[in-house]
Amino acid sequence: MIIIMTRHGQTEGNAQRRYVGATDMPLSEEGLRLTRAGQQMGDIGRVYVTPLQRTQQTSRIQYPSAELVVVDDLREMNFGIFEGRTYDELDEDPVFQAWMVDGGMQPMQDGEGRLGFSIRVRDALARLIREAHSRGEEKLHIVAHGGTIMALMSLHALPEQPYNKWWIENLQGYRVTLDPATWQSDSKFLTTEPVDLGLKQS
Repeated sequence: MIIIMTRHGQTEGNAQRRYVGATDMPLSEEGLRLTRAGQQMGDIGRVYVTPLQRTQQTSRIQYPSAELVVVDDLREMNFGIFEGRTYDELDEDPVFQAWMVDGGMQPMQDGEGRLGFSIRVRDALARLIREAHSRGEEKLHIVAHGGTIMALMSLHALPEQPYNKWWIENLQGYRVTLDPATWQSDSKFLTTEPVDLGLKQS
């Protein structure tokens, strides 16, 4: 099975380097322009998105003929009390510093930690793989969030790398292959390669 998972187009929060997780922020004018200038994927029947409008806006441009299927558990991490703020704004905040001691693994107030978030998106991907395999589908297209993709890659990609090493810009992502018949929560992708739908194919 092939999975192409990419990050949505740019929002104002992305451009300002803000923690935008649960906030339902639309694409910015620049984000719309760049998404429209990038690749469009024709003849795709279904693309999996999140409840947040930035993934759906992106998908309607990139996959103009596809049905959008919302997968709630692929949504971005909820940054709780840190939502909408930048790292520089939070750098001297003792609550933020305490949260970052272990890399943000535990939930912050009104939000979630990276540990629970990673389990959530891992299980969501496993469900998609299982359901697609039962239908005989061999390719999945997912438009999600940077954190979602980073979490999935840190769990399943080889060679193993820390979460932050899988950082991607807007409209970028990965093309991975896997064996759906044997897929488990600790399984690894067979192959991994970067993709960039922000670039038109020559």
